[in-house]
Amino acid sequence: MNLNLEVLYQALHDLAFAVYIGGLFYAEIVLTPAAGAVAPAQAAVVMRKAGDRQLIIAWASLLVILITGILRLGHLHVLAFPGTFFLAPGIASIAYGHTIFTMFGLWCLLAALGLVMTFVLRPRLIGKIDPTLSRPERERRQEQMVGAARWMSIVLRADLLVAVVIAVLGVSLASGGLV
Repeated sequence: MNLNLEVLYQALHDLAFAVYIGGLFYAEIVLTPAAGAVAPAQAAVVMRKAGDRQLIIAWASLLVILITGILRLGHLHVLAFPGTFFLAPGIASIAYGHTIFTMFGLWCLLAALGLVMTFVLRPRLIGKIDPTLSRPERERRQEQMVGAARWMSIVLRADLLVAVVIAVLGVSLASGGLV
């Protein structure tokens, strides 16, 4: 039964990470260039709808990654309460433990970037410009939306870079870790 649970935890963990990083690659390589090839109004609708769906999938993936990561470490008897950041002292002091710490810190960075995208940038992007506003107010609102779109692109690329680093670190755990 324990072996089956480990296989289940690993499969769910890897699948959730593949969905997360795959969504980032799809957005960067397919969706964004395609949106640039259609009229701005159509692109805005497609990007908003895709963003709505990606938002749910990304947060669900991050949650599954966290839960299954903890379950996997528990199954491997690596967790310790008390311990050094919940890792057994013997594990915490070697490259494997350092890599786990680094991966968790980077997961926290993914969560922080997700919070910025979800609660700061996205609301600025999906808002509509009220036609009753004065011309200067409409222009200011348009500039805010363009700025938010630019920052969203930067944050998405940073998110992708962090996710790739986590993937490399995760693969390195089979050889004892990199850090």
